[in-house]
Amino acid sequence: MGLRDTLNTEENYKDGLISNKEALLYFQVKLQKLQSDLENGIENYKKPTIEVYKSTLATILSYQRDILLATYSIGDSLSAFKEEYIIFVSSLIPIWRKEWGYEQMLWALSIGILLDVDEEIFDQLVDLVKKDDPEDYLIDYLIQSRHIDWKIRINYNFPRPYGFTRKIIEEENSDQAVKLLKEYVIKKWYQGSRDSAWYDVHKQNVKNHVGYWSFESGALCKLKGLDYKEFEGLLYFPYDLVAEGEPKE
Repeated sequence: MGLRDTLNTEENYKDGLISNKEALLYFQVKLQKLQSDLENGIENYKKPTIEVYKSTLATILSYQRDILLATYSIGDSLSAFKEEYIIFVSSLIPIWRKEWGYEQMLWALSIGILLDVDEEIFDQLVDLVKKDDPEDYLIDYLIQSRHIDWKIRINYNFPRPYGFTRKIIEEENSDQAVKLLKEYVIKKWYQGSRDSAWYDVHKQNVKNHVGYWSFESGALCKLKGLDYKEFEGLLYFPYDLVAEGEPKE
């Protein structure tokens, strides 16, 4: 299919994927060396090896996040996207913390729901939340879709933009819920994300743009059983993830 996010060009997406995958490989090799240094008590850096090791894990996660988003934005198959998602989750597991990783966890849970990933993968994310619980309404709602006994807390870690999702979740009328979700996607989500590092990056350096996606909007649409056709062509909404669900082999 064609580009899903047209704020960048196919050429730029391809170039970015190539360079990011090359950089990822470099840091993966570095991580193996650091692991060996840790096991043998070797200190080759100005900072303690364990600090360099953790920093490298964070760098790997950052590159894998960009690869994941660009894979979707460029229009690759959902099967290819799912492969990158599984790698993204594996990169998230060693280092995720609620202090800095809210958005990554929100994406991981939402995409997992949209792809109908198996319980083993989804529960790895749930275990991370159990260990370092952000106590967040939206995170809780997503987890409860797979774990019905999970308690939903009322607070939001980031009321802007995510606080509006409570209106969508608690709206019982489907037509009204569709209207609210459209309002969230069109008026609330991107504008409310201005504190995110990726905000407006397409205006600063379009080559670094890997896509703007409100994956939680797709997950809410799916979980509430809303008419996804109402969202076709809507900017930021991951339409085909909702429409097609789990990729066909």
